[in-house]
Amino acid sequence: MRFFFFTFVLFALHISAFAVPWLGIGFREDTYQNQYAIKVESVLPEADAKEVLPGDFIVEINGKKITELAVLKQEVAGKKTGTKVRLKVFRNGKAKNIQVKLSERPDDVSQMTGSAIGSKFKAFPKNYYKNAEKSQAKPKARLLDFWATWCGPCRQTLPILDRLYQKYQSQGLEIIGVANEDLSVLENFYREHPSPYPLYRDAAQELYRTYRISSIPTLILLDENDYIQKIWPGVPYESSLEAAIQKALKQSTGAK
Repeated sequence: MRFFFFTFVLFALHISAFAVPWLGIGFREDTYQNQYAIKVESVLPEADAKEVLPGDFIVEINGKKITELAVLKQEVAGKKTGTKVRLKVFRNGKAKNIQVKLSERPDDVSQMTGSAIGSKFKAFPKNYYKNAEKSQAKPKARLLDFWATWCGPCRQTLPILDRLYQKYQSQGLEIIGVANEDLSVLENFYREHPSPYPLYRDAAQELYRTYRISSIPTLILLDENDYIQKIWPGVPYESSLEAAIQKALKQSTGAK
């Protein structure tokens, strides 16, 4: 059986700027009877998915076979909160058809899950000190790099990010470097080590405190709706970082 890597996320879909419907489940990508499946790990009490049970394998939505996570996301895109979707699940070896009403997703689910993953990244002022003109209004994926000029591992990460930005920027990836040092220090560093992507100064350390950035570098990957998909403390493997970026770009509802 081919096994897909474990990831605990809360499935949510962008519908409008005001409401984001969700299924409200914690899950992992898996296989069932040699086909791709979403295995339900938990159902949050705030969600309106009472018919779904932990241990269910979701294989179809609205009669459409789920061959990858992007299918699930794209199938619901355009639906409104309160819309019912039909799911085919396998429970204890038996197929079962159920209906689930999409409820409105809260921006912060960290209190429910104990993790920032799945929560919406708060908007921040356009306090860029370099390359502000390269900021994208609606990227398909956004990677935030919390770093500092004095941090050796941070400097090891910078060329990795440069390569990934050059490779995927045209496909909708945005990378933003986030630092909190004095502006003169950051500008002097930039003159010697210019970065091609936007650089942001978190002068009051609001983002550092909100997301409990206790070590650097820390990288946070957001989807097209600014929900946190993955967090890397320390220098990441370039291959795993690239794979996560590719997946986020592919799952974007704007992807072709």
